[in-house]
Amino acid sequence: AADLSQKKAEFLPLASFLYANRDPMRVGWYNTSSMPLEKDFKTDAKRPVGSFFVQLKPRKNEGEYQLALRVLRDGSHQFLLIREFTNGNTLNHKRYLTIPFKLLIGAIQGEALRSLFPNDHVEFGGWRHQVTYVWETPELLMKSFTRSGTQTILQKDFMQGEEYTIPWKNLRSDLELEPLAVRDPLFIRKDKSGLRYAFYRIQPGDTLYSSVVIRFIGNIKHAARSQNASDLLVLNGLVDAHQLSPGQLIKIPLEWIRPEYLHQVPSIYRISEKTTSTEKVSPPEHQPSIENGRHKTGSYYRTQIISQR
Repeated sequence: AADLSQKKAEFLPLASFLYANRDPMRVGWYNTSSMPLEKDFKTDAKRPVGSFFVQLKPRKNEGEYQLALRVLRDGSHQFLLIREFTNGNTLNHKRYLTIPFKLLIGAIQGEALRSLFPNDHVEFGGWRHQVTYVWETPELLMKSFTRSGTQTILQKDFMQGEEYTIPWKNLRSDLELEPLAVRDPLFIRKDKSGLRYAFYRIQPGDTLYSSVVIRFIGNIKHAARSQNASDLLVLNGLVDAHQLSPGQLIKIPLEWIRPEYLHQVPSIYRISEKTTSTEKVSPPEHQPSIENGRHKTGSYYRTQIISQR
């Protein structure tokens, strides 16, 4: 019984959020006791290296395959994992499933990170992360926020209250934390699944091929353009590319948009090549404190730039 209670405590959620304005979810951290402990050089103690998890509910009448498509990376090939998460039981839309963070789509991961770290925000040059919990490690931060292959000079002795800026070039784009801007007549919004897309409103005389594919996607080869048009039909639930109505919205994956229509980062958030790491150390009277496992912010923090590749 004691072991069971301890296991439940390890999976205690730390924050909750509403994904896509309809799906309640919870996020937390658990101690992977089988993994090695990491030495804290300031206290000469050891901290466990753990992982994030997200708890979510299936939608009513949603099957394993549909749920996997909605929430898992490469869901069409990973749907059998849902059965593992339910221990072979039937899906119940009233009960939460616990799913490892790394298996979820980037949009859900991004919302989970926003909720788990409420003091994080967009900053000049990148995404500003504030160390909030005693169990945070550089490894956990890097694998959660940054692109594969990003190198770091982060110290092992993470301290609560410290802040680190992750440059936009190193931040994972699929987390959807990066501010985006597109030129008219495109605009950005989230679809019903909670994913960000560029949208175009059909005008009189428009066709999917010439007015959308060639104009905004711009593949040179005819075969590639035809494939884009076919994919857009499926993505938008259309049957006939020639039957478009004025005012109808067409959603386009952001990664398809031609550079001249897509700004990865608005100029206010861009970082110059000369920008280097800065540092401010908290005076004693402003040292951050911990209350109920959450971070209370002080007035000054040490700030560093996560290294470029």
